[in-house]
Amino acid sequence: MRVIWLVALNTFKETIRNKVLYNILLVAAVVLLLAMSFGDLSVMSRVQVMSDFGLATMSLTGLLLAVFIGVGVLGSEIADKTVYGVLCKPVDRIQFIIGKFSGLFATLALNFLLIALIFITAITLMTGHAPQPEIFYSIFLLMIEMSIIIAAAIMWSCFTTPTLAAIFTLAFYVSGHLNDLITLNADIQNNPILKTILIILHYALPNLEFFNIRTQVVFELPIAPGHITFAAIYGVLYAALLLLFSSILFSRKDL
Repeated sequence: MRVIWLVALNTFKETIRNKVLYNILLVAAVVLLLAMSFGDLSVMSRVQVMSDFGLATMSLTGLLLAVFIGVGVLGSEIADKTVYGVLCKPVDRIQFIIGKFSGLFATLALNFLLIALIFITAITLMTGHAPQPEIFYSIFLLMIEMSIIIAAAIMWSCFTTPTLAAIFTLAFYVSGHLNDLITLNADIQNNPILKTILIILHYALPNLEFFNIRTQVVFELPIAPGHITFAAIYGVLYAALLLLFSSILFSRKDL
């Protein structure tokens, strides 16, 4: 545990100094502040617009952080050979992967906390009271979703270049949100081979729509009982599976 903690701490310190991080945060803050005035241009209330924009901004911010920082940290260390300085010490490669993930997730959680603070403060000022609990559930599920994206970014970084890893991570994110469409296409396919491939893809790729309850939050619709718990367990298990694959790939990498 001490090794994992040290790797995570060093990763956190390294990413927190990254200028890309502050640029993304600045853009997110500006978008959230501008969203406060968008309600007058919409048929929805200002609170609904703010909730929609806020959650969408957090989702996009998390994706950008996972891609540019998640891929950059491990990918650059492998490309620049600086990873040798760590692996020559008594550090197991599995511990290294878990430490990297923990450090990156801590950075993401801190940024989500800052953005959520602006987001919730804006809603509180507009309504005069604390936001509905469903908003906090949505933020929690977004963090679980981003843990999967970080784990995927680490996995791609273990066997390809940072540029390709970023592209694969973005494709992984898009595919995860379009997973339901894969099922629909499989149902209408007459070709058994293509249908089998689509079914395999459906179960292999994550269904990231499990973590998207923005519609329920914005329009105050009921959330299915147990959905939050199921989505959280699903996300943790999928992220753990990706980290397992990452550890296997990194262990076999010739470094």
